[in-house]
Amino acid sequence: MSEAAVIDEATAEAILALGPRRVESFADVGGGALELARALHERHGCRIFLVDMTKSGAFAEVPSDWVAPYLAALEAAGVPRGAVVRVGSADEIRPWDVIANFGGFGDSHKVRHLAPVLEGGLHADSLMLTDIRKGSGSYPFLNGYGACETVATREERGRSVTRALFRPNPQSAGAAAAAGAEGDEGWTEIARRLAGPFGFFTDNGVHSFLYVPRDLAVLVVTFDNLDIAMTKRADRRPWGFDFVEKQGWSMLGVMASGWTWYRDYWAMAEFDRLAREGFFARFGRVVFYGASMGGHAAATFSAACPGADVVAISPQSTLDKTVVPWETRYRTVWDKDFSGKYGDAALASAAAGRVTILYDPYEPLDAAHARRFTGANVVALRAPLLGHRLGSSLLQMGILSPIILKALSGTLTQGEFYRLLRARRDFPRYQRELFERAVARGRPDLARRVGRWVLARGDNRYIRLAMADL
Repeated sequence: MSEAAVIDEATAEAILALGPRRVESFADVGGGALELARALHERHGCRIFLVDMTKSGAFAEVPSDWVAPYLAALEAAGVPRGAVVRVGSADEIRPWDVIANFGGFGDSHKVRHLAPVLEGGLHADSLMLTDIRKGSGSYPFLNGYGACETVATREERGRSVTRALFRPNPQSAGAAAAAGAEGDEGWTEIARRLAGPFGFFTDNGVHSFLYVPRDLAVLVVTFDNLDIAMTKRADRRPWGFDFVEKQGWSMLGVMASGWTWYRDYWAMAEFDRLAREGFFARFGRVVFYGASMGGHAAATFSAACPGADVVAISPQSTLDKTVVPWETRYRTVWDKDFSGKYGDAALASAAAGRVTILYDPYEPLDAAHARRFTGANVVALRAPLLGHRLGSSLLQMGILSPIILKALSGTLTQGEFYRLLRARRDFPRYQRELFERAVARGRPDLARRVGRWVLARGDNRYIRLAMADL
């Protein structure tokens, strides 16, 4: 399938507005963005989520009329069926990289019905392309969640319609998660119950600290977004909770109500207080662990416990634009203060024990952050072509648990990591990335060799069809 066959002017305009970002997940609310879905999958191999909602805001009990032809069009374009998911309930909403709401809520339907998508489908760097009809009241509604900028305007059936690019603010949904849904147990109640009589829970409404005591031999300090914990996980537990519990380790779960990067003087003071009161000194070993925003926090706040180990997946070193002017993501916190003791993770982690960083060297921004960690205590583990959310890729390959268990235990060697990483050879995403990079470099001979290698290991529908076009 050639790009010219799928990209019309409006789609090209939308792609230009999204900028040079890696898109791993795309959600189409109502089915109005088929051409964009095909184009993004062609470029990024992203998963496509079809959000099947009625104009009243309810989720369709059976697939709506648009779903079947949409699926057929994607299949005809070479999109694997396993890469497409129909979302038929609010419980299935997850944070997506890009959302399209074309001709739907805010245009033909009432914008307030978009609330479940906004409250559950956004992460710190999400973008939403949305159609806004003049006089619909969409701007005041959307401004409660973030900010819009105009991409284009058009006249349609005698009315003015704006296509806008929406960016969420850091706390658009986190505060609601902390309170819990009406009639549900909120985070405060859950956390206090988990802490029990011998742990503790502190909270300032934006960030919270939950300590769950177990064996004093090991304390794992984890970092998470409260909105994800409360709305995306059935057990509503901090990230890594079950894994740490199974090892019998103690846990300090630090939660952010939104995409804040923990830029909160109260949270910093809490780490200072815990250090001053000898909390970390109780444990034989302390490990700070997190991914992306949490990876930044793990490396940064390890400064509260010199000598502690750090395990960080795809971390940002800092988002201070004077230090990393090349960082184009996470606009929501560009104006925050990343100075001081808990500011630059590359500097703050210099006093740590072992700093293990997992990252994809082919993700340019992640690789640039990883290069800023230059201390002798840094062990950089490369996971090529697995993307920013490489934790998810490792999980899908079935190797996340053994890698993290050894990393947190301090026994993970580079040799063992790369031995486990061989599983990527049978991972469809990795196979596709290899193939597409050969094509993009104008090496059809190399692409054919990669394609034959992949198909000799098993079927890969995308590569099989693409080989026919070489």
